[in-house]
Amino acid sequence: MPDSLRIAVVGAGHLGRWHAQQLAGLDGVELAAICDPEPSRKALADLYKCPWVKDLDDLDDNLDGVVIAAPTTRHHDLASHFLNRKIPCLVEKPIAATSDEARAMCDLAEKQDTLLQIGHIERFNPALRVVADRLDSPRFLEAVRVAPYPFRATDVGVVLDLMIHDLEIILSLVKSDIKEVRAWATPIFSPSEDLAAAWIEFENGTCAQLKAVRTALRSERRLRVYQSDTYVEIDFMDREATVVRRDPRLESGEIKPNNMTPDDLAGRSPLDFVQEQLVSIEKPPVDQDANPLREELAAFVHCIRTGSPPLVGGRDGLRAMEAADLVHKAAKIS
Repeated sequence: MPDSLRIAVVGAGHLGRWHAQQLAGLDGVELAAICDPEPSRKALADLYKCPWVKDLDDLDDNLDGVVIAAPTTRHHDLASHFLNRKIPCLVEKPIAATSDEARAMCDLAEKQDTLLQIGHIERFNPALRVVADRLDSPRFLEAVRVAPYPFRATDVGVVLDLMIHDLEIILSLVKSDIKEVRAWATPIFSPSEDLAAAWIEFENGTCAQLKAVRTALRSERRLRVYQSDTYVEIDFMDREATVVRRDPRLESGEIKPNNMTPDDLAGRSPLDFVQEQLVSIEKPPVDQDANPLREELAAFVHCIRTGSPPLVGGRDGLRAMEAADLVHKAAKIS
């Protein structure tokens, strides 16, 4: 393994530019090339002092990895091109435009024994990572992800654009198969859906409620996880996490809320009493300086060097796509 890994970026639009910037500053990495048919991308390549090429055939095979940040409809063909050459791939989410394409990519990666990592960047969000080890027995999950209209990534609907983030996270937390999905969706500005809501029931009884909107006047990205004795709220935008636990005295029977009346609150409001007597509230420190994209790319480099499995591999991306298919089907999205 060389001291410096040569990694190319394929697709230099909005996301590809950020990948190029981070790769160019990553220790032990050489930004080998930027591949994009648009001539204006040469300026980006010049900025980072690497070659710009228009076509895949102009890329040399002496690459240690590629980041594919092209439109979703190109993911399968582009990834297949490199996987057939046993070149590790980090493919932006969603893994592909269809589950069949995603499955073919996973099969090829396994046949070639080649790394396939999927860019579900929220898994590297520090607010999630700081509480990830506490999310061991979710019973109900609520995900809200809304944003203004993006004027990009409209080659797919909001389920594959936004909801896919939360589908993948929820599937990683709930260790059970999906039993039933109910969903609703509608277009606003796009030919495909811009609003979607889904209710998912798992075989183990856990349920999840998801909402995704890309025509909002503000942005919000939040996940709430309810467990038997713990409630966790994760704010992906502001990078904050809140952990609420039941007081041990509830287990011992020392305090029995169902036997209490307003007179027992001694003049305190119900909310104040709950916060003071029935629960403990913790806000774990979150690294506000963390760069999830940089950490995702560093993890890709680590997997190339060590052969270790990625945090989000091809099969994880495929499971999220299959869940998205169930949402599409339930919402009658063709």
